[in-house]
Amino acid sequence: MKINKTLGFSVAAFGFLALGYFGVQYFGKNNMFTTAAAVGGAGAISYVLQKPNQPQAPSNQPERQPTPIKAQRKGKKS
Repeated sequence: MKINKTLGFSVAAFGFLALGYFGVQYFGKNNMFTTAAAVGGAGAISYVLQKPNQPQAPSNQPERQPTPIKAQRKGKKS
């Protein structure tokens, strides 16, 4: 499993580097800086706006046990 993560990270890093290199060639340095700043800002804003998952406070009331279901027998017909 660790090899898969390492391989995936390597492929992603290479892809992002290639995208940045060719993006600069096509769009220019200033446009790529602007795009990187916008993506980084959006990531920072989404990180700040996430609500943390808070565990529910334990209640003093005991949990209700499910009521058992009684199977009804059908009488034998003579």
